[in-house]
Amino acid sequence: MPPLLVSDLLDHPDLGLELLSHSPPDRIVRGVYTTDLPDPVGYLTGGELVLTSAGWYRTESDAEVFCAALAGAGSAALVVGTAIVGRVPQAIHDAAQRHRLTLCTVRDDVSYATITAAVHSAITGAPGSGLHRELLASLAAGEGPEGLVSALRRATRVDCALLSATGLIMGGELPDPEAGRLDRAFRNALAEAAFPSVQVVGPGTASIHPVQSPIARRPPVGYLVTAGDYRDREPWVVDAITQVCALWAMSAAARQERRIVEERFLRESLNFLGTGDEGAAEARLRSLGLDPDRPIAAVLASSGETRYGADLAAVLLGDVVRTWPGSTEPIATDAGYLVLTPVEPGTPGTQLIDVVRQAAERLRPLVGSGRVVAGIGHSAIGIAALRRSLHEARHAHRTAMLSKEWFSAATSAELSSHLLLLASVPDDVRILFRQRLIGPLEDYDRERGADLVATLTAFLDASGSWSRCAAHLHVHVNTLRYRIGRIEQLTGHSLAGLNDRVDFHLALSIG
Repeated sequence: MPPLLVSDLLDHPDLGLELLSHSPPDRIVRGVYTTDLPDPVGYLTGGELVLTSAGWYRTESDAEVFCAALAGAGSAALVVGTAIVGRVPQAIHDAAQRHRLTLCTVRDDVSYATITAAVHSAITGAPGSGLHRELLASLAAGEGPEGLVSALRRATRVDCALLSATGLIMGGELPDPEAGRLDRAFRNALAEAAFPSVQVVGPGTASIHPVQSPIARRPPVGYLVTAGDYRDREPWVVDAITQVCALWAMSAAARQERRIVEERFLRESLNFLGTGDEGAAEARLRSLGLDPDRPIAAVLASSGETRYGADLAAVLLGDVVRTWPGSTEPIATDAGYLVLTPVEPGTPGTQLIDVVRQAAERLRPLVGSGRVVAGIGHSAIGIAALRRSLHEARHAHRTAMLSKEWFSAATSAELSSHLLLLASVPDDVRILFRQRLIGPLEDYDRERGADLVATLTAFLDASGSWSRCAAHLHVHVNTLRYRIGRIEQLTGHSLAGLNDRVDFHLALSIG
């Protein structure tokens, strides 16, 4: 018996369904769910024909939340009755289109019970029903995404792999084992921002399917990669892939519920640290599985003007949590997201930075023209030392903010440099200081096509050596002397004295 498709229901003469908008491929219907909840994601397992009277609809944002939940859960289609709303609101049309969700309406004289009975009758014995039971059993057994993918591979014979939110391989396998090729395909998919995405991987292709995050305004919680072009698969196989993504999202939502409790305990720990109640702070940390008698490092990261705003930093820190088991989940603070990480004695802060940097590089298309900034405190043993590590992470973060790069980071080891002093100066004072010294040079370079700022930087890097600076710039010493003279004339400062050189060096350090 062939699987039941949405198109089959549209052709059914007694159901009175009318197609308003649809997104291929034609979805397999595995069940029916009637709801007027504003966000029914917790009750969907994928493949449902969702029936609603739209009693939840009040504003355009309501339509966005409802349709995003259905699309993320892999629903087959949305059927909106008009008995209450009169007609399907345009906002629901638009949201369904954005989320590639098939949208239908139904005649007022057709009851939802009639549709439900017709669907249940039609899907009896349809292909894939056994797989659905196996997937649910795997989820109930706590096997996680790995169990879901194993069941999918056994039933469909399709090679597949699991990727984390930052593109790290978490399980499964593909015919082409070269991770570099998959990394490139992942970045290309993020840049195109259209999922599922079919990408070239080695000698063949692979399809990258997103798994909806349980947290609004966050990137997908992970990705399911299947060998080949999913559009060439049989409908029941495409449906099975959609089921796996929906169930993975459901398991992530359940995990997020547990994280809420952990976040409360961590916030209480930080509050106790701030008030000096070391006993209470230690008790809360131990309840989170952290041993204050072993080294713990504080990692603070922020992201700005990215595709996902400040929340992208939490996703990047997820790689720190995976790399160092026992780390707390990222918690939002006024400066960014914070993680407390148990580390081995002597672990350098640069090792933590490398993990965040590599995650940011894999998600570079999501960063866009924005920035990612990280600060790392020293590995601390004991509550008092941990309090200092938290302060160091915050100061290191402020120090890293001075950089102009798209990714910048600093550790506690760098807090003895002049950058710490600059970070403690108010932003408007730093900007004014830089503008007065470097502003005239930037204006001159822009108007004349000159390189005075680059010349000044090279001269300071050469410690004022005329010959070394000229050789670095590939110019004659006389040309260099002319440029330095112009710099001194425009700024009113002499590069012959140490004090003015220090001023210039500080000004250039301000982004």
